[in-house]
Amino acid sequence: MSRYLATFKPQQYLTPTHNYAVLAEIDWKTKTILREMRFASASYSTQTVYHAPLANGICQVGRRVFVAMFNYIVELDYDSFQIVNSFSHPYMVDLHGLDADGEHLYVASTGIDAVLCFDINTLDFLWRWGPDAPILYQERVEADISRDVMASVPLLGDKRRQQIERRQVFHDMDYRHMRKTMTGYHYHHLNDVIHKDNILYITTKQWNYHQKGAVIRLDLVSRRADFVVKPDMLHGLHDGVWLDERFYVTESGANQVAWWSDGQVTHQKVEPVPYFVRGLCDTGESWLVGFSTLRNTDKPALIVEYNRDFTRVMSQMDVSGCYPPEKATTIHSIVRVQ
Repeated sequence: MSRYLATFKPQQYLTPTHNYAVLAEIDWKTKTILREMRFASASYSTQTVYHAPLANGICQVGRRVFVAMFNYIVELDYDSFQIVNSFSHPYMVDLHGLDADGEHLYVASTGIDAVLCFDINTLDFLWRWGPDAPILYQERVEADISRDVMASVPLLGDKRRQQIERRQVFHDMDYRHMRKTMTGYHYHHLNDVIHKDNILYITTKQWNYHQKGAVIRLDLVSRRADFVVKPDMLHGLHDGVWLDERFYVTESGANQVAWWSDGQVTHQKVEPVPYFVRGLCDTGESWLVGFSTLRNTDKPALIVEYNRDFTRVMSQMDVSGCYPPEKATTIHSIVRVQ
């Protein structure tokens, strides 16, 4: 099978024209787009509300295809390539990566640094992890405490620590209308979620704003989490793919890919440059990597095929035709059709 699904979105999305996101089916052998679904989605931004035409994570479960939009998930029937359902939840804001097991659908709600879990059949909401998980806030709390003069004052110190820790309490409300910077919980920018052996691996673009990204391992039974790759080791970490006991990722902000194995991280520059590297897919024999146009550049958006160690370009496809040149095309996800 040489067919792949990819999501595209405009780089310049807060403009009044061509406000739609795209799911496309690509035949890689012929380098052609076979089918395309355009999701109409208005763009608007004020001091209190925000929305953008974003199609991000993709997950195929049998003949069902799920696509993460800004604040809802769309379900398509693969055979007809038509929308058959959509659903939302108050915790959905700036959705990114999607994955599933036999019973559950997982999505990164990036705007609140959370992972949401839904029943794959009923689409009922089951649970939320983050942003109030200790691994996500403990370092930040300790830093705030160390800077707080009152926290070291006898008798007042314990009370002050409790006040600082209470800031991390999650407020149960509707976040769907917010820009991620408005929610009060966007510190790490959770990007992708990857399910393997009852573990969910979560990639983060950054860590507490000022550090590079990390990879978190979330045990789906105990909901306990630890680091696979500690913060500040991966630059603009985005996609994640498990292959042969290696965890491969894209480093979107460094024009490179990387992989983790046996406690070590290896980085590999990929060309062309400069690009925003986002979208990673194992074809079985090679890799497909997405290259999105950087702001203020006129380079075309590309999907590039590499050999197994990312040292040789085998072929490429120009996918910049989804939007007019003034909007510019960006790639979010690439997955192989099941």
